[in-house]
Amino acid sequence: MRLQRTREYDPEDRRYKDVYSFTNRRPFAPINTFSHEIIEEVFDFAYGMSFGREGHHRNHRTGGNNRRRNGEIFADTFQGKLAEFALWEVFNDNGLLVPMPDLEMYDEGVWDSSDFEYMGRKIAVKSTKSFGQLLLLEAEDWNEEGLYIPNLNTDNELYHYFVLVRLEPYAADILRGNRLYFNDTCDRNTLKELILAQEFTYDIPGYMTRNNLVQLIERNYFIPQGAYLNRMGRNNRMDADNYYMQAGNLHHIDGLIERLRALE
Repeated sequence: MRLQRTREYDPEDRRYKDVYSFTNRRPFAPINTFSHEIIEEVFDFAYGMSFGREGHHRNHRTGGNNRRRNGEIFADTFQGKLAEFALWEVFNDNGLLVPMPDLEMYDEGVWDSSDFEYMGRKIAVKSTKSFGQLLLLEAEDWNEEGLYIPNLNTDNELYHYFVLVRLEPYAADILRGNRLYFNDTCDRNTLKELILAQEFTYDIPGYMTRNNLVQLIERNYFIPQGAYLNRMGRNNRMDADNYYMQAGNLHHIDGLIERLRALE
């Protein structure tokens, strides 16, 4: 199901802008709360990959204009890795024993082959806020065959499944609320205290397959750079072109668990 596209007048710009609205929502239904130990491990990783400068993380999205500050990189890294731990917990709770998410801080030029691999099937994890309704994939990262362009010719370009994880609260909102989101420096202990004071919960609204991605590309399920999501506003503006699938159209996570069990 497509998003609804409307044209709305922006009085500041004195121009009409494209606004894309949800048409098939799935409500947030928390599965579990992360342990203190997981939050602390993910914090250490995200801080090292951003403010700590111990590893390399891109300061922009593929095709995007925004050059991210360390606060933005911390939030994205924290949220992304926490989402991996969410799926890891769900897999292990259902008897699919996969290794713990990788917390190695890689240098520039070193790419993960996937977030998870089970019986030869590669799985990518995408994260969003608890009220988020889209699984987004940056358009310039994917070719018409649904292959991941940065990994072409490495035997790691094919992802079989894409899983959406939603988090509450969202690290970006915590940093924004404490005026740290657009900072390049931050005291480690101050930020750690802010993060560890939270209780982070998650749900998994569903997954899609590589074939679904190819269909999205063929049918132009696409939000262009500069368009707005749901309403006009700085935090709702798309920084890069993205393919999308709405949460209400995703396959239930139980289906992925059954598919993976059938491979054993």
